[in-house]
Amino acid sequence: RAGVAGIGHGIGARGLQAQNAARERAQDVGEQLVAHQKKQLAEQCVKFKDRLEEFASKHKQDIIRDPQFRSKFNEMCSSIGVDPLASKKGLWGALGMGEFYYELGVQLVQLCLERRRDSGGLDRADELLVLLEKRRGAKAQKIDIHDIEQAVRNLQALGKSLEIITLPGEGVKLVQSVPCELSRDHTTVIESARRTAHTSVPILMEEFAWPQTRASAAIEFLLDEGMAWVDAQNGAPFPLIWFPSLFPPQSE
Repeated sequence: RAGVAGIGHGIGARGLQAQNAARERAQDVGEQLVAHQKKQLAEQCVKFKDRLEEFASKHKQDIIRDPQFRSKFNEMCSSIGVDPLASKKGLWGALGMGEFYYELGVQLVQLCLERRRDSGGLDRADELLVLLEKRRGAKAQKIDIHDIEQAVRNLQALGKSLEIITLPGEGVKLVQSVPCELSRDHTTVIESARRTAHTSVPILMEEFAWPQTRASAAIEFLLDEGMAWVDAQNGAPFPLIWFPSLFPPQSE
């Protein structure tokens, strides 16, 4: 029996060694395939970027003059992971637009600072667009909401000075110029007020099933930051909280 056991043990050991060797070969083949795929992907990305630069050069004037065309170009860049605003030497630099977004960003910061006392540091992007167009003059290069978003992203590369908040539903975009971190609760309060420009503790408790302490804490933070106003004249136990940034844009 010992001999039989010995023979069986020897066969089992050899089989185990063969399995390990096969597993190692399979792993080597897998690593080679992954390396090959990475190499191919890197080569494709280089080709995409080269073609993108050719496209940008060919359609330079359309990109510069037409904000909608410029927006589509940005979307195309994003789809392949290219950030044309990564540096002044990037695609925008090659198009002569590197300084454009930096200058627009400076104008945007100045405008937000001027309005902070009334807006509380939250401004509708569409309202800022109208004001920027008036400030820049009729002869200046046309801009749209997407240019404002790109300018904000460009500024963020230098340090977080502005932030874009997109509210669900109607897709209202707000520019935040108050240097504070908004939690999900804070943005939820703002979302609650997006249609009427106001909310309250009872509204939040009913709409989101929040306890009173959670609703009150979120509102108090926004009030302390100056983003919201208290309307104590409604006579209710809990006052209405208004967001001036959500007032409909006034047409002149």
